[in-house]
Amino acid sequence: MLIWFLLVAILVLATFWSGPAPLRSTNGINRLEAVKLGGVKQWISIRGENPKAPVLLFLHGGPGSANIAKLRIQTPELEKHFVVVNWDQRGAGKSFSPFAPASALTREQYVSDARELVGWLKDQFGVEKIYLMGFSWGTVLGLTLASQYPDDFAAFISVSQVVDYQAAERLSLEYALESAQRAGNEQARQELSSVDPAYSSSDWQAKLGIQRKWLLAFGGVYHSADSFSHEIKMLFFALEYSFIEAALWPLGSNRSLGQTWPELMQVNFFEEAPALGCPVVFFVGRHDYNSPWRLTEAYYEALDAPAGKRLVWFENAAHDIFFDEPKKLTREILAVLENK
Repeated sequence: MLIWFLLVAILVLATFWSGPAPLRSTNGINRLEAVKLGGVKQWISIRGENPKAPVLLFLHGGPGSANIAKLRIQTPELEKHFVVVNWDQRGAGKSFSPFAPASALTREQYVSDARELVGWLKDQFGVEKIYLMGFSWGTVLGLTLASQYPDDFAAFISVSQVVDYQAAERLSLEYALESAQRAGNEQARQELSSVDPAYSSSDWQAKLGIQRKWLLAFGGVYHSADSFSHEIKMLFFALEYSFIEAALWPLGSNRSLGQTWPELMQVNFFEEAPALGCPVVFFVGRHDYNSPWRLTEAYYEALDAPAGKRLVWFENAAHDIFFDEPKKLTREILAVLENK
């Protein structure tokens, strides 16, 4: 009887328990906690071997693709030089609730939540500026914050910048179709031919799924992988997530994307943010066709950035530079800190 009780207790614990992963330094900071942003409980991870180091806030992709363990696993060296803050945005990861209204998932609300978190971090650590890093969808939040509140940031670090969603989807579909033709893949060509890159039909989410499936297969997401298996493994083995949180991750991601995508298709930073008041560096994968590199290059050339701008190419990376070239990415992020 006792054995069965212990087995049930272990199963329940494994299902619902989560906590911070161990930190290499015993004198560092390692917190996994919920804060209220926009009146809603949202989860953050704060990790660093030196609590006095500069603060780096990371904005994940998606919308909805939270993974608190991503930087810890793929760019762990950052924790030696920064206090690294990961935030599971409203409706994603540990911050997802199936009972929360999807109507709150708007670009304006995400920006407001992020602005509130930036203020909270500045107060917590007694600093005037923090470093801001965004990846994919996170660059939409990041560039919006950096353009509206440049005095809050020592620099904005953009990884796979989203520039113009409508133009990006046209280029991304063109790449997938051309790749299908070169490969002689008739199934891919037929499926992709049914996709409208404006994604304005009632079944737009299914069509987007088709496009992303073949984009992944043809190397536009990862240059060195053609599946999401490593991402799934990273998510389910992350101590920061309970089993139930990891299991619910796809629901939160799907809801976040479904609610926000029509609004995001109107984003165009050529028009919204022609100038930037804080230093900015763009990290661009040469093979990125999720956020097509041509648009980032064009935006960089057009951007008025009196505080300084830089563009760094990753020749062996596609969209997810954290996966394709993590060591070079780490070096380049630390170079931003050294060149402050």
